[in-house]
Amino acid sequence: MYVKEKDVSVPVEYSKKNWWAKGDTPVRDDSRVTYLVDGRCFMLTLCLHFLRAHKYIYLANWGLTPLMEIVRGKDQRAGPDGSTEQEALVAWLRAAGLEEADITFWSSYPLTMQAVLARAVSRGVNVRALLWDSLPVPGLYYYKSGEAREQLEQVGVTCILDDSARGILHHPVESLHQKITIVDGEYAFVGGIDPVIELGGNFDHWDTSAHLFASPLRSSKDAPHPYPWHDVHALIEGPAAGDVEYNLRQRWNDVVQRRSLGSELLLAEHPPVLPVESNILAQIARTIPEHTYSFEPLIVRGVAQLYANALSNAQRFVHLENQYFWLRNYTGIDIPFVDTVSSEMERNINELVAALQRGAMVTMILPDHPDPGRSYADAALQLIYERAPGAVNEGRIRVFCLGTSASEEDGEQYRPIYVHGKVAIVDDVWATVGSANLNNRGMSDDTEMNVATLDNELAQHLRILLWSEHLGLASDDDLLLVQRYLGHLPQLPQEAAQAREVWNSLQETLSDPAIGFRLMDERAQENLRRYKAKQPLVGHLLPYLTAEEATREGLNFNKERGWIEEA
Repeated sequence: MYVKEKDVSVPVEYSKKNWWAKGDTPVRDDSRVTYLVDGRCFMLTLCLHFLRAHKYIYLANWGLTPLMEIVRGKDQRAGPDGSTEQEALVAWLRAAGLEEADITFWSSYPLTMQAVLARAVSRGVNVRALLWDSLPVPGLYYYKSGEAREQLEQVGVTCILDDSARGILHHPVESLHQKITIVDGEYAFVGGIDPVIELGGNFDHWDTSAHLFASPLRSSKDAPHPYPWHDVHALIEGPAAGDVEYNLRQRWNDVVQRRSLGSELLLAEHPPVLPVESNILAQIARTIPEHTYSFEPLIVRGVAQLYANALSNAQRFVHLENQYFWLRNYTGIDIPFVDTVSSEMERNINELVAALQRGAMVTMILPDHPDPGRSYADAALQLIYERAPGAVNEGRIRVFCLGTSASEEDGEQYRPIYVHGKVAIVDDVWATVGSANLNNRGMSDDTEMNVATLDNELAQHLRILLWSEHLGLASDDDLLLVQRYLGHLPQLPQEAAQAREVWNSLQETLSDPAIGFRLMDERAQENLRRYKAKQPLVGHLLPYLTAEEATREGLNFNKERGWIEEA
């Protein structure tokens, strides 16, 4: 559980603190982590790894749409054959390690999950998918798991539907919420993004960091204008990727044995993953509810431990992005006074209050229109405001939501951006990304996975990427180049040069979190003024307003959908 002494790029006072979860997976000093912001960057990177796979691809997802295109637009084909744009794309794909036949495939066919996995299977790659078998009832039914299995099996993918969250001993709305992928044992993806378009089409999890009001790349007959979608994932290399595979193998084999599906379906253990050169500490952490699986430990609260420890260590600032922020347990009915308190979230809120009382700054990004639980978040925030009045009076806590706008014939129109990422950053030294929401489900009642890192540079890079996007300081294409540059992902020389220039500018603006805090607050207030004046937004930041605050501003407020009026 404890690592050997090592030079880690954080101040010594931080390296001596306890940041980690105990009793499940080890802390690693021999693995790399790259944070990937938004669906375009994550799915583009995922597709490259699928086409370079040699041995196996394992997936475990809350939801998966096999016919969803995971690479779209100019990333799939930049122009006619021979054009400057297409030749640049081909050169980049070569630099990324794709063979010529795969490059032809890339530019010639829609890159759906089904098609890309089928190509892997055709090369002899063993592809297996473990999908949550959600019940077809309101509030629990987001994709057709049986249809997804059939579409995967059509192309040779071995697919199992995992019904381990069902039964009278389970939380009423328990879900199998991990979003993980393993490629050849050497690489793993962990985060908040499922390759899924939810039923009805309004929630397409592929999006760019521009979060356009409307885009033909995100349009379908069912939903011509899906909600813009903000999310974060991570790429893991080295033995920590083996920890992700260990979790998937445990879950897969547990289902196979419990349902007597046959020993031939069991996943065998692979040789240990070789270490990689790294100067970070990293840990994979899980939430596993009681009664869900039969492997040891039967109950895992690793993600809750990560949050409690990290928040207790905060001295300067905390940045949180999450779909939810609830104190009370949600049981499927949005009636706050009926439900009990989540002990894990009570601890998190206590630690946030203590950090504020120590003089720290706190920023949060929450969706204006969560699905469900708007009143739960409002109540939790109100509790913090009441318990840390000094921080409120000094303006050291700021909560934002995200929106986008477009000029239409009848004037400026606005839409909320759905915040789905699960991110925490503490003092630019520690960060976590994963599937666990800040509520009872993420901390105790759903099956989840996060990755946490301790590294000054990596945490700051993630913060600057996120804040740059929210402030609108760089274009979508430039932010994609910067992410590749920071993650040492394949790039052409001219792309790397452009990325360095953009990154140097972003660092100069946002390296000091106090300055970034002030810029975000100013941008949110300016965008509120623009919203009320029917003017275009600059970036995406808006203040998160409660019903009382919205009323004071003269704005309409819907208790379930918030205050940003939808076109």
